[in-house]
Amino acid sequence: MLKDIQAQKVSLPQTEVWNRQIYRQRVFDDLIANIDDNAGNLLIDPAWNLILIDHSRAFTTLMTMPFEKQSTRIDRPFFERMKALDRETLKREIGDLVEGGAIDALLVRRNTIVKAFEKLAATKGEAQVFLP
Repeated sequence: MLKDIQAQKVSLPQTEVWNRQIYRQRVFDDLIANIDDNAGNLLIDPAWNLILIDHSRAFTTLMTMPFEKQSTRIDRPFFERMKALDRETLKREIGDLVEGGAIDALLVRRNTIVKAFEKLAATKGEAQVFLP
């Protein structure tokens, strides 16, 4: 678990690779409204791949986005896949797992996230916001 690795003070992976995973984790948690994000819900395998677990308090109708103010960078492929999400895909993939209105709320959060990144890119420049 991330909290155990932090306590051990072991050497971290390449900064760029690690940061890309953290950026994705933050945006994903905002997208699904994961209000229970903590170091105990982040696993790391021996190759330093970040594994997100315990989303039991996510996929709700809440508009809460825990990393909204911290999400300042994202890789372009992840951003484009998120932008392409549609109701039919979400219903097919998670429809039986969420309560009524959760998909609508996810799409509203997605639109908010997309607009925020596009606005940030317009002011800071795409290279400062979107990783290749």
